[in-house]
Amino acid sequence: GVIYTSLFIIGMNYFGQTSSFFIESIILKTGLKSFIDSLNSNWLGFFITMGSFWLWFTLLLFYFALFKYLFLIFFAPLFAYLHLRIVAIQKAIPFIFNKREYFRLVGRSILVNLNNMLWQTVYLIPIVLVCTLPVVGWFTPLFTILMESYFLGFAMMDFGLATEKQNKNLAAAYLSRHKGLPTGNGIVFYLLHLLPIIGWITAPFYALVAAHLNTQEIKDTE
Repeated sequence: GVIYTSLFIIGMNYFGQTSSFFIESIILKTGLKSFIDSLNSNWLGFFITMGSFWLWFTLLLFYFALFKYLFLIFFAPLFAYLHLRIVAIQKAIPFIFNKREYFRLVGRSILVNLNNMLWQTVYLIPIVLVCTLPVVGWFTPLFTILMESYFLGFAMMDFGLATEKQNKNLAAAYLSRHKGLPTGNGIVFYLLHLLPIIGWITAPFYALVAAHLNTQEIKDTE
């Protein structure tokens, strides 16, 4: 949690330094600023300002998605180990470290997150384009947040499905039938970021534990 918090602060600081410059560069290089100034329209200026804000917010979510995947990939060994410990605690059995099971979980987690990162990037490209449209584009961050939450919950819940010996394709179909659980898991994960420091420290561990319990809930109801 402390490592995640430190990396989160560094990543968001970098985003703050680069995002505004990126948006300003687009407005200046495309000649949009000169065009708006020549029209001298307050309404048009308002729409452009709102569009710039939502573009900035969507880019923030994109940065966060990239940060999230890098963290999940590089710390997959830690998450796999913690998950195995959680399973042992939940089943009330002594924890015995199984190297084969451990490395299988690590490898699968990395592949799942790489695949999710690819698909989320594909989905984000049209969203970024749409968010520049007046009014309609202002609602795109909502879809981005839901997508972010789903993929985060998906990655965490896949640990539990892997432990139940389900392959990646079956796990994907399994979660597709229960989209609300991974999405809800991810939403709470992101809401915890509204609590400075404490929320950032507890968010990763919460997501892993909650995802495991959600996986058991699905299994028990089917």
